[in-house]
Parts: sequence; C-alpha cells; structure tokens
Amino acid sequence: MPLVSGSRPHPFLVSAAALLALAGSACYRVPAGKKAIDRVTIEGTHGVDDEELLDSIATREGSRFLGIFDGVVYEYELFDQYALRRDLQRIERYLRAQGYYDATVYAARVEEKGNKVAVTIGVRQGEPVLVDSIAIAEKTPVDARSREAIRRAVNSVLPIGKPLDEDKFAESERAALEGLTSTGHAAAKVTRQAEVDLATRRARLIYTVEPGPLGKFGPVKFEGLGDLPPEPVRRIFGVEEGTRYSSQRLDEGRQALLDLGVFASVDIAQDLEEFERSQIVPITVKAQPAKIKALLLGGGVELDSLKTDAHLQVGWQNGNFLGGLRKLDLRYKPGIVLYPTRFPELQPPTDPLYEHRVTATLKQPAFFEKRTTGFARAEYNVYPVLLARPTEDVLGYHELRGEVGLERSFWRSFRARSNLQANFPFDYIGHIEGVDTLVISYIAVTTHLDFRDDPIKPRRGFFIGNELQFAGGPLQGVADDVRIQPEVRGFIPLPKKITIALRGSLGFLFPFNYSRFSQINFETPGTSRAEESRRDYQLLFFRGFFGGGPTSNRGYPLRGVGPHDFIPYLSPAGQSGAAGGCNPNSEACFLPTGGLSLWEANAEVRFVVSGPFSTAVFCDAGDVSPFTVNIRLDRPHLSCGGGARYDTPVGPIRFDVGYRIPGMQYPRGATFELDPTPLLGMPIAIAFGIGEAF
Repeated sequence: MPLVSGSRPHPFLVSAAALLALAGSACYRVPAGKKAIDRVTIEGTHGVDDEELLDSIATREGSRFLGIFDGVVYEYELFDQYALRRDLQRIERYLRAQGYYDATVYAARVEEKGNKVAVTIGVRQGEPVLVDSIAIAEKTPVDARSREAIRRAVNSVLPIGKPLDEDKFAESERAALEGLTSTGHAAAKVTRQAEVDLATRRARLIYTVEPGPLGKFGPVKFEGLGDLPPEPVRRIFGVEEGTRYSSQRLDEGRQALLDLGVFASVDIAQDLEEFERSQIVPITVKAQPAKIKALLLGGGVELDSLKTDAHLQVGWQNGNFLGGLRKLDLRYKPGIVLYPTRFPELQPPTDPLYEHRVTATLKQPAFFEKRTTGFARAEYNVYPVLLARPTEDVLGYHELRGEVGLERSFWRSFRARSNLQANFPFDYIGHIEGVDTLVISYIAVTTHLDFRDDPIKPRRGFFIGNELQFAGGPLQGVADDVRIQPEVRGFIPLPKKITIALRGSLGFLFPFNYSRFSQINFETPGTSRAEESRRDYQLLFFRGFFGGGPTSNRGYPLRGVGPHDFIPYLSPAGQSGAAGGCNPNSEACFLPTGGLSLWEANAEVRFVVSGPFSTAVFCDAGDVSPFTVNIRLDRPHLSCGGGARYDTPVGPIRFDVGYRIPGMQYPRGATFELDPTPLLGMPIAIAFGIGEAF
C-alpha cells in the first residue's frame, strides 16, 4: 500500500528510532589484545559462487546491525591466524571440488587498522575440467525409454560442457536413479565414476546401471487418515494397483495429497522385499492429518494516498466439508474508512464510511479426474469509490461476484474460471446523478510457469504468467471485450548476496461495445466530453488498465499513470469548493479514467545487508494509453529510487521512495496526462507494504 509522507514523523521512522535506541543497549567491544575482522576479500576467482565460498571458511566478516553498525546487537568476529591457515586449505579444496583441479592460494594479506584487520586472499584458480561426454554402462540391457530418461536426468543436473562439480556429480547419480525408477525399475541401482584427462581438461562421466526387472504397483494402503474418507484420498493419490511402477507417479501423488492442505506430512513406504519375490511393489501411504477446522481472527489498519481505514477479519475453514475432502473457506472483513483522512494531508475525519467484504469459497478436489480441482466462489462487497483528491459527494457500490472454475497442474499451473459480477451504485455522501447498475460477465484463463527458487523472496529463476479474459458475447453482460495481460519476471543472483530482479508486463483491452467516445475525447480534446462518455468511463473503471503504485511504478501514487479526464458522474458541481464548482475543461477536476493499452518495466538490485535486513535500488517505467494496441515508449514515466526491506514470516516489510525523473514523463502526443501532487515540494512518492514489488 502506498504512503505519501507529510510534515509530521511517520510511524515507521519513529519505530526505527526506537529500534536504534534499543540496539544501543546491546553493544560489544573488541577484547584487549584481539583484532576484529573488518573485511574479507578473495581475489582471482571466477565462475564460482563467492558468497558460498566465503561461507565455507571460518575467517569471515562480522554482522553489522542494519548493515552499518559494528558491535551493535551482533558480536565481533575475532581474527585467528591459525584458523586463517586452515581456511587457505579449505579454499583450495572448495575450488578443486568445483572442477578447478589446479587451484592454489598464493597469498594471504592481513592489514591492521587499529583494533581491526582486513584480510585479502589471492587465488590462482586455473582452468576447469569440463564434462566432455556421458556414457551409460548397462550390466543388463535397458530399453530406449529408460536410457533416454537417464540421459535427460543427468543432463539436467550436470550438462556436457560444464565444470566437473563434485556435488553436482553426486546429485547426477541420484537423478539418474530417479530417471530409471520412473520407467518401472523399482529396485534399480546406479553407480558413477569419472575418467579425467588432466592434459586436455576433459572428463568422461560413466554411469553403471543395474536396472533389475520391471515392476508393477501392488496393493495401496493408507494409514493415519483419522476421520478423513479413504476413497477420495485414494483417488487423488492416483496410484492404481496393477499399473506399471513409477517413482515419479509416487512423487506426484504425494505432492497432490499435500496440496490438499489437510495433511501435515505424507510418507510413502515401498515393500521392495516383496518386489524381489514377485515383481509387485506394495505401497503404504502414511499420513498425518493437519487440523481440519480452523477459526481465523485478525485485523489491521491501512494508511495510504487514497484512504485511511481500520478493519477486522473473521474466517472459518473446514477441510472436509460434508465429506469428500471438500474445502470450505468463509471470510468476513468489515471496516471503517475515515474519510477524507489520507496521506499527505492527514485531514481530520469527518465522515466514517462503512465497508465490508464477505466471501465463501468451496473447492472440490478430484473433480472430473484425479488432478483437477473444481471451485466456486461467491462474494459480496460494499465499498466507496475513492479518488486522488477528496470530493464532496462520494459514490459507493454494492458488488456481487460469482465465480466457478477449474484448476489443473499440467506441468506448472492452469486455471480457468467463469465470472459474473453486478455493481449497484449508491450514495455514501451527497447525491450523484447518472450512475448505472452494471452487470459484467467474463471467462478468464490464467496460466503460469514458476521456476523461482522461492515464491516469497526469490533469488534465482524466472516466472511467466498470462491472464486472458473474454467478456460479454453469449455470456451477456454490459461489457463486450477481450482483455489479455502477459507478464515475465527474472531473477539473477550475483556475489555478495546481490540479486538483480527484472519484470515486464503488457496489457491490451479490446472493447467492442464501449470506449468509442472516451477515445474520441483523448484524440480530439473537447469533441465529445459529456454524457456520451459516462457509460464508457463506468466500464473502464472495472475493465481498464491503471498504472502507478507500490507494485507498478513507485514514483507515482495508485492510478497516477495514464489518461485523466472530466468524468461527469464523479465530477459534479461543488466538487471543488474553492472554485465553486468543476469546469469540464479544468485539469483541477480531471480524474484517472483507465486505459486500453499498458506496458510496464521494472528493474531492481537487491542487497542483503545483515540477517533479515536488506536494501534495494530500482527504476520503474511504463505507460497507460487510452487507445487500443498503442505502446508509447518515448519519455516513459520513468522513476527511480531506493528502499529497505525487513524479512518476516509472511514476507518482507517494504519501504520505497520513488523519484520521477524530469524530462522522462508523458509520451509525445499524450493528452490529459497530469502530474501527481508534489510531496514536500519534490516529485516523489512513498510506498510501504508487505511483500516484494514483484
């Protein structure tokens, strides 16, 4: 949630000051006659993980509180010359295990600076021994399918042309065994060896396999289910007696049971002694049920550039509703909006606005088939439409939403759903004319491939996602359109616990029965800027794209990027008290309208400073256009800045400050683009929330 700072101290800064004061009571000194380690540097390495290398030795830098203060909260790391000598041998062993057989340490310099030392270790790494070929030695013949599974598994861990890493070599043996057992060889054995030619720096990897006979699954038993029904569990597990044995199917079945959320743990026991006698593998699934029913209570406060609210959350979950492992999740979130209090003005509240969200979600696993989950969701919301500046009249909506769909993990994830929503306007404050009830119906298909090492705080890997929506047509509803938004994210690890994070997204909306008048407005200002565009802007509020905010462009507040215009039903006379009314041609009365085309690009460098504390620098860019398939790349609303993060079990607490780069705003030819209100006289915005920006 974005925050815009004002003249009074922010609670986050007050808390930080209190934290520093508390830390002052936990200070340490360097003992007399000892030296503290200030810095450790290894020179001459390449192609290896310096962070992992430094973690493997005993001579290491001490932790700094908030990445700045020595001897505060964390004790000093003391220098030991004998430990350093052992570390030089550890470094050589580490590099040789990475495939650099000629690696040697040629220097270790220790520079004294008062009661601290800086250690520099010089390394001659040499050239690595590379994997040249992979051979499979069969004690008894295996079929082509099994042989290809072994090669594919080995190549995924230690491909040809890569250095001969000892750890990956050991992992490749396990991968080869899994490749063999996945094709039916339940009691297979695999051993590895490497033939290394130091003259050519080439290695030939040899995997000797004893496949054993092909097996079939025997009886499948379940233990520890408690009150859970065994038949749905058996169907979801998906391993059937008499079918060909596959360790991969066992792993998939175990994960499917864990994904239900009703088991704390699932272990699989295989009777391989019986397999030796009969080539049948009996399976026993040992499960430990988790708590099936749960009552959830919580609450919170939101303070950002649009609103201030306090809310509660009450929920109830049942993981076996009416049997069949159906999962029922009920949530109620009531709240009070303190209108018009918001950052940065912090005006005293004059009108408390009640809002709430009520949701009921039912999921049925093994719907149609064992790996597909069916779901239905009903939602009733009441909320005000809050704008970039307070208004005398406030519009609200009663919103009913229904959703049914399917979830299926073919490889990573697939989700298809049909949505129906109805929005009924009402007056929170004052009276607003000309607002229609809207019924919008659409089908959405969501897919993603997730190869990140951690979905909450990723360091390496990539993510590809897309959402495709079809509204109207045979589904009826007032909106008839197609909406698509693909996204890609990438994460690149660097030494010193540095991560480069990148994100790109495109969005295209193709409306067939609205937006004609709104596009005319922006193409020819003043042409048709009245009643005809009212319906367009109502639909764009729900279907259009908006830019800006803590997960979009951090130099802008929410909905700060994109076209603005006079919106008749949200800009009535009297909105601007100082002017005595709103002039449709006055930018002071313009509001964000939503757009038909969007692009966003984000680049961020993340630094782990100490323990759970980290920092980041970033640049965000993007644009929202009122026209279809209109990607404007010049002067792309560029903002750059920095921030801090503190890890928690639910994700990092994040504080970012973004600065809008002068001269890099508003694409050429763009009409009705507005500058957000300056903060402290500067073109900045502040964001504070939980979770990374992407």
